[in-house]
Amino acid sequence: MLEILPSPPHVAAFHFTGTLTGADYDRCIAELEARLGGYRRIGLYVDLTGFTGLTAEALGKDLRYALGKFGEYHRFARGAVITEREWMARVSEFAGVFFPGTEIRAFAPGERAEAMAWAADVPAER
Repeated sequence: MLEILPSPPHVAAFHFTGTLTGADYDRCIAELEARLGGYRRIGLYVDLTGFTGLTAEALGKDLRYALGKFGEYHRFARGAVITEREWMARVSEFAGVFFPGTEIRAFAPGERAEAMAWAADVPAER
């Protein structure tokens, strides 16, 4: 399930719980594109507490979206990932190596406010 969270206009904020479906991913993409339509670079806030996985349809949409954004990854300035799983925090931060121009940082569930502030700490350039 996907919940779109309140956030500054230059930050796309989500809470994923349970299993992410293709329809959830469509909403996620629409939200990302709306934010990217208004700002040169955006921050991302992704709360993965309670997230258990994604359907094959959602995985396929994720891969297509990622490939379609190739060359535009720099538009995602920062990614704050909230997780209670240490291995997921490490994998998230390691993934930042593959996205030049994007900082990715993991936060514990008790650090949500800090994570949002960090994700929003990018120039809100239109």
